[in-house]
Amino acid sequence: MKIKILALVVILLAGSIVTKAGNDELSFKQTIVSKIQYPEFAKDQKLEADVWVSFTVNENGEITVNQTNSIDPDLMDYVKAELKKIRVNTDNEVIGKTFMYRFTFKYQE
Repeated sequence: MKIKILALVVILLAGSIVTKAGNDELSFKQTIVSKIQYPEFAKDQKLEADVWVSFTVNENGEITVNQTNSIDPDLMDYVKAELKKIRVNTDNEVIGKTFMYRFTFKYQE
C-alpha cells in the first residue's frame, strides 16, 4: 500500500493590505510555509483540519498569536507553537503587521 500525504496548504487570507508586496513579505510567507509541516502525530492519527490563525509580528521580530480556530485542538496548538518559534529581522517590512492564515492539513492514502 502506498501512502501519499498532502502536507499543507497555506493561504494568506487577510491582514494588512499591501499595495506592493516586497521581497521581505514574500520571504516571510515562504518561511512560514517551510516551518509548518504536516506533523508526525497528525500522520499517525490521520488527522485532517483547517487551522485559522491571526498573528502580528511585533517590533522585536517575534510572532504574537492573536487568535486561532480549528476543530482539532492538537493541530491548533501545533500551529501556534511553530509560529512562536519564528523570528523576523527587525528591519523587515512585516514588522507591526497583522496577518490571517489558513493552514489546511489533509491526509491521503
